[in-house]
Order: sequence, then structure tokens, then C-alpha cells
Amino acid sequence: MSGRTIACNAPVFCITKSDKGGTRLVVVNKFSHHKKMTVIFRMEPGSLGPNGVEYINDFCEFAQLQLQACADIYINWAIVPRFDKRLPEMEFQLANKKLSLEKVTQYLALFDQRFEHFEERLENNLEAIINQYFGR
Repeated sequence: MSGRTIACNAPVFCITKSDKGGTRLVVVNKFSHHKKMTVIFRMEPGSLGPNGVEYINDFCEFAQLQLQACADIYINWAIVPRFDKRLPEMEFQLANKKLSLEKVTQYLALFDQRFEHFEERLENNLEAIINQYFGR
């Protein structure tokens, strides 16, 4: 679908004036890195079409930048190729420890988010990023 945009929840920035008359950019809602949930998403080359294996590494880097730029402040993204089908498509970690789906759901609930909505937004964003990557 051409023209789709990525749902963006980027951190809020505030421009403030200093005592000396200058201005500075300040991140208003800074969130401690060790409290962020890391979402490892393993992208299958076939999702990029029949020649996806040729693009998957570059695409993952591109998608990583796109998703992280607009990520909720409590999420870190790791978009990697999925060459081993034995590994789950998505994995969640907090402080380098794997989280069960139940724990992920509890974590997201702290921020008034539902897992189903999180998953749906990711699918929509990935579709938009694929289209953007291929210039559609």
C-alpha cells in the first residue's frame, strides 16, 4: 500500500532557553536503558519477495533505524534476518533475560498497551517499511 506511514511514538523534545540567551534541545521523557524491553524480530527473507535473501541484511538495518526512530520510549528494537526457522520470529528481553508472553503482556500493560495492539502496529509498520525500502 503506497503512502502508508509508520506509527510513530518518538520521544518528546523540548527547546529551552538558557540563562545566557542560547537555546538547547532537551529530551523530556528520557527512559532508563536497562528498563527498556528489547524486541528481537527475526525477519524472514521470503517476506521481501523471491529474491529477499539478497536484500535481507540491508533491509534489517534499514528497518531497525526506522522502527527505533519512532519507537515507544520503553522499547529497544533488534531487527535481524531469520535464517534459522527453529528460532522464534519474535523474542522479548528485559535486562538480557528472556520474557514469557505473560510477562511481555504485563510489561506493556504498565504503559497502557495491549500485546495485540503492539503486534498489529508492528505488522503495519513493517509493511510500510518494506514499501518504503523498495520505493513503492
